[in-house]
Amino acid sequence: MKKNLFIALLFVSATLWSQQLSTIYKSGEIKLAPDVNYAKNVNWNKQFSDFNQTAWGDPIGMSKQIVVAPDGSVFMSHHTRYSITKFDKNGNFVKEFGKKGGKGPADFIYMPSVQGILDGKYLYTTAVDGHMHFFDLNGNWVKTIRLKYMPLGSMPMKGGKIAILGHVPSGNGAKHIVSLLNYSDGKEKIISSTFELYASSDKKSIKITPYFYKDKDGKEQHIGQWISCSLPFSHPSYYRVRFATNSAGNLVAAYPSTGEIAVFDNTGKKLRQFKADLKRELITREDREEYYQNAAKDLKRLEADVAKRTNDKEYWNNYVVQYKQQLEKFRDPANYPANLPYFSEMIVDSDNNILLFRFTRKEGSNKFDVYTFNSQGTKIATSSFIAEKYDLKINPAVFRFHNGSIYSVLKVKNAVGNPLRLVKFDLKKN
Repeated sequence: MKKNLFIALLFVSATLWSQQLSTIYKSGEIKLAPDVNYAKNVNWNKQFSDFNQTAWGDPIGMSKQIVVAPDGSVFMSHHTRYSITKFDKNGNFVKEFGKKGGKGPADFIYMPSVQGILDGKYLYTTAVDGHMHFFDLNGNWVKTIRLKYMPLGSMPMKGGKIAILGHVPSGNGAKHIVSLLNYSDGKEKIISSTFELYASSDKKSIKITPYFYKDKDGKEQHIGQWISCSLPFSHPSYYRVRFATNSAGNLVAAYPSTGEIAVFDNTGKKLRQFKADLKRELITREDREEYYQNAAKDLKRLEADVAKRTNDKEYWNNYVVQYKQQLEKFRDPANYPANLPYFSEMIVDSDNNILLFRFTRKEGSNKFDVYTFNSQGTKIATSSFIAEKYDLKINPAVFRFHNGSIYSVLKVKNAVGNPLRLVKFDLKKN
């Protein structure tokens, strides 16, 4: 089973806390210890009343994103509620603002995602329609900037600049740009652009066609839409640039296809670059068999669900037949890249350490090995991050460093009732 493991590339820092972090990294095992006083009086049943809501089978009630302000307050976006919650530095509920609509300047037409705090003054959000809303840290709307493309992610930089990863449809594919947006005038500067083909008719995806039939007048009709799902690790999204910003407000870009790390200033000038000393793992026969068995299990669950349906049964029976016909694709090595990407995600912590999440076969979803390197790529230490009472899911959208602590939204293990929590962790030697 492939799990994520931490690979941290440590930039040398002269601060006392960085020296302490280096000592902690060298200690072997690092325990993520929850601050028991943080948010201890919050009514989680009320704050996360939507945690079990789904849409098209996806658990959107779990879709939260957080950012941490300079004073330690946390802003959290909710996809089901189209709103933002503010918690103070102690984790106490302060207010909720924003609503679904379209008439008011601060209304959200599509699900908002909090992205960052710009220059310590403005919280901003993005949505698939390109609207970027800016609020002051009291939740008051300030301005809106409309992008001409869909933002896939963004990072606030210094001097009123925001780095944006954008999706721009173009012919039979899409350009993925990294753009620097100027908050003051809304102008943009593109610093990189790559082209990504849409899923084609090759063997690297499962393709489902609509169910076609003739109506009583003999006219051909269909139910459903064309669907294409890539095989594991075959979709180009695994190789898109990941980025974050450091304490100087510079952009740190990480490239999963090459293992390279580059740092840019807020004008787009490259300041430095190095390649992480990482080894890519092969996708083995055992891996492909695991993907096949997982897909077969999913198919059996789908067949059971279809058997219970009372509407669109022809379409879903057709779906099952087509999926079953393509199941062997999961076993064919020609349908996969030879290697995994160098890493899956990247986070920069509060001391400018770069954490790369590498695919690994190690068991244990709550234990993440950490490899630490200096800015020249020389290894400093190997250690492990451990969380005991929580289902630790490390995602940059809900795993934020601030002043040496980690803020995260996750589930309590074996919880009775609502399991979702906003937690503050400290890093301690185990």
